[in-house]
Formats: sequence, structure tokens, C-alpha cells
Amino acid sequence: MPTERPRYTAMGGVVVGTALMAMFSMTVALYCVFDGFQPSILAFVPVWGAFILFLDRWLMSSVAAPRVGARFRKLLPRLLLAIVFGVIIAEPLLLGVFHTAIETRVNDDRNEDALEYESTLKRCNPVPGTKEYDGPEAKRPDCDQYRFGLTSASEAQQRQVSDLQTQIESLRTDTDADDKEYARLESLARQECNGTDGPETTGIIGQGPNCRRLRAQADQYRRDQRMDANHKKLTDLTNEVTVLTGNVAAARADTADKINARIEQATAKFRADQKQIGLLERLGALRKLVHDNPDVRASEWGLRLFFIAVDALPVLLKFLNGFSSYDRIVADWLAGQRRAQRVVSETERRRLVIQEELARHQMNAEHASAVGKVEFDARIRNVDVDLLREQATDSRAAYLLHDAPTMPLPAPSRAEPEDVDPDGGRYR
Repeated sequence: MPTERPRYTAMGGVVVGTALMAMFSMTVALYCVFDGFQPSILAFVPVWGAFILFLDRWLMSSVAAPRVGARFRKLLPRLLLAIVFGVIIAEPLLLGVFHTAIETRVNDDRNEDALEYESTLKRCNPVPGTKEYDGPEAKRPDCDQYRFGLTSASEAQQRQVSDLQTQIESLRTDTDADDKEYARLESLARQECNGTDGPETTGIIGQGPNCRRLRAQADQYRRDQRMDANHKKLTDLTNEVTVLTGNVAAARADTADKINARIEQATAKFRADQKQIGLLERLGALRKLVHDNPDVRASEWGLRLFFIAVDALPVLLKFLNGFSSYDRIVADWLAGQRRAQRVVSETERRRLVIQEELARHQMNAEHASAVGKVEFDARIRNVDVDLLREQATDSRAAYLLHDAPTMPLPAPSRAEPEDVDPDGGRYR
């Protein structure tokens, strides 16, 4: 059918186009998987293109049918198969179309992940002495895998400072009470010596016995309470706390520097492990872009449907072309081939049946011939035995008539079978 050649040439071009599109899609997918062009891409992509080419060729060559219902029933499963492969082919092509936006989104997501990772490290590794160090956030179970386990001498020193501050507070309380009581006694002695009239003084001016007594009482109280030693001890403890506080601050600053250095190293390693953008990461970024931007969602679905329709186009074209003259000629030729094949199969079957019947008749004839031969041999053997028996009888009779003595011979006993040859039946 020369008039059908342009149509089928165009349909062949569509099949080749879908195969080339599949090759380009697979190239993009493998580029994302292997982080660049690899020799395996050049080896696998043509194989994938050839597979899609043969698949579309089969889908087109097996849809033609004279009735629309039959064509539709044959079209439906092939169309579903074409749509499935269209979805597989469309995804890498979409990654290529939205390449720039996807990489930008992936880089932003990676920066957010790195910042979140750094924030988690800081939360799980607080500097000793801060309010976060003893807070509940740093003690959460999810921080176990993020803790560095750094130890600091500032904790022991801080406990020592706390102990010293407790001693200072207790000692200051005692010294304040002693100072207050000593000041009262000193004031009372001054009032007595100055002649100040009061409930506990005489009002007489001068260094009288009461004045001396009160002064001696104040001095004795100072000695008994060891006020000078306590004040010196309080000063020493305060100086020691000041020194330890400086050491604690220096140790905490050193620990903070170590923690910050470890956090920077861990964050740098986290960023380095991200490496190139992979296929799954690109697909995830595309989903986020589609979810966040309605324009991208509309474009993405439009392109996906377009690529799916292009991949299913060979099957649709074959269906839309209907049952052409070429298809009718091919169908008639196939029907003639089927009829000829049925005739050949029937002839071969009848030949096998006749051959089997002849073989069976031959087997029956051979069996009958064998049975006749056996019967003939048996009759021959019976004739030979009768002849031998007659000859033996004649010989016995001749012996008895001519060669035997006149005295009658006794008849042979049944217990003496030696006169008969067991092999041939002849007398000895």
C-alpha cells in the first residue's frame, strides 16, 4: 500500500522521538545519581533507548483491530503501560527543566539543616556556669548523640568556691553578731566613763570601777570570741574565693573555646558530607517547590502531563488511525496464514494417525505369525514323538518274535523304569 507509507513513516518518527526523549531522561537521572557524567551513562543510555523503542514498536504493532470495541480493549492495557513509563520518563525531564530553582532550594535547605545542626550542638553542649548548663534542654535524651563529653576543671573549682562561700556566709554571720555585741559593750563602757546617765550606767564621770569593769568586759568578749582571728580568716577566705573565681572564669572560657571549636569542626564536617546534590534530594526539593509555589505547581503538572502524553502518543496515534487499508491487507494475510497452518496441522495429524494405525497392524501381523510358528513347531514335535514311539514298538515286537528265548520273559515292573530312555523314549 504505497499510500500508507507516509503515515507509517510519520508514526515511526514518533516512536524514534519517544525513544530519544527516554534516552535524554535517563541521561539526566544518571547524571544526578553519579554526580556527573560517567562511562556507565554512555553504556546504559542506548540500551534504555532501544528498550523504549522496541516497547513502543510492540505497542503500536499490536493495537490494530477491525472493530472499535476490540481496538479499545487492546488499547486500554497498552495505554496504561505507556502512561507508567511516561511518568518514569517525565520525572528526570522535570528535574532538568527546574534545574536552577531546584539547586537553589537544595542549597537553602542544606544551609538550614547546617544551622539547625549547629544550634542542636550548642544546645546539647552548653558552657559550664551558664543557666543552660543546668537547664532541662541540655539533659534531654535526644542530646545523647550530640554531646562531646568534654570535662572542665572549672566544675571542681566552682564546687570549691561554693564551699568557701558557704563558710564565708556562716563566718560573716558570726562576726557580724560578734561585732554588734562588741559595739554594744564598747558603747556602754563609753557611756559609763563619760558619765552618761542611763539604765545600765551610774552617770558618774571618770575612770571609776564601773568604767574599768565595762571596758574589761568588752575586751574579754573580744578575746573570747576571737574576733581578730575571725576577721582575718574572713579576709583570707574572701581573697581565696576571688582567686578561685578568676580561675573558674578562665577555665570556663577555655572550655567555651574548645566547645566552639568542636562545634565548628562538626558543622564543617556536616556541610562536607552533603557533597553533590543527588537524585532523591532533587526530587524532594521539587516537591517542596511545588508545595510552596502555585505557579511552579501548575507548570510542573503541565509539563508532566505533556511528557506523559508524548510517551503515550504512539499508542494513541495507532488507535486514532483506525483500521487502515494496510491493516486490512495484513489481517487478510494473517487469516490466510492461519488457515494454511490449520490445513498443514490437520494433514500432519492425519499422517501421524495413519502411520500409527499401520504400525499397529504390522505389530498384530507379527504377533500372529509368531503365534503360528510356535504352534507349528509344537505340532512337529508331537509328530516326531509319535513316530519314535511307533518305531520303538516295532523294534520291541521284532525282538520278542525272533531274538528272545522260548521261556517267556517276565513283564517289566513299574518299579524298574531303567528300560526307557528318559531323553528320547528309546529302549536301551
